Amino acid sequence: MGQIKRPGSTDGIGYYTAWEKSSENGCIYCGKPAFTREHVPSKAFLTKPYPQDLATVPACFECNNGFSSDEKYVSCFLDILKESVYQGYTRRADTSKRLSDDINLSNLIAEQIKPIDGKVKFVVDENKLRRILLKLAQGHAGYEFDHINFDNSNITIWYEFAFNLSLDIEQEFEEIPEMAFMPEVGSRSCVTPFILQNVETGEALAFMLWNEVQEDQYRYQVFYNEAGGVSVKIVIYELLYARIDFGLS
Repeated sequence: MGQIKRPGSTDGIGYYTAWEKSSENGCIYCGKPAFTREHVPSKAFLTKPYPQDLATVPACFECNNGFSSDEKYVSCFLDILKESVYQGYTRRADTSKRLSDDINLSNLIAEQIKPIDGKVKFVVDENKLRRILLKLAQGHAGYEFDHINFDNSNITIWYEFAFNLSLDIEQEFEEIPEMAFMPEVGSRSCVTPFILQNVETGEALAFMLWNEVQEDQYRYQVFYNEAGGVSVKIVIYELLYARIDFGLS
């Protein structure tokens, strides 16, 4: 089983992907010098008490704060949509507080999610949703694989809601893919996958398991895709299923 070198990095492992207060850091999102750290995933998608040792990556001040509004929108939209579709589900307390504190956001989501003739009609802001999915995937790819090659022309984003998923698509999404390659030595995930080895031939395969950050709130998976690039799967609130593929340039 071979190893894939991290593409795009000339500043050493961790410069863009491992926050160290006493060291120089680069922003995982824009590449500028970073003096703050960003949680991956953002706490906007988690509930208190937050998981201990929540992963962080370096981020400049502008990027660290520049996603907050869209993250709040996506978090609230998904939670309200889930409450509207599934009987017995109650929105999170922090969703209610955010909407109470932001009347414009509350009005916007009320316009975008409406029950009509016994069905829930909804329209999500595609730009905000895709921007946040990409941001989350960059953080996971960077943290797990030390991957920073985020050429926008080489990225695909797919997502779907749980109530629209066929059984076949859901099963395929949930699969734990085989990886014929390992991340570069020094990356966190070079020592964390589940590895099976044939004792007779010596052939080995690696499997990147699902990382459940918080039950029923957020989980993700990072792996090498068929093209040799990095893929990130994300499930938010067990409602939104997303896959983001970073190809090799």
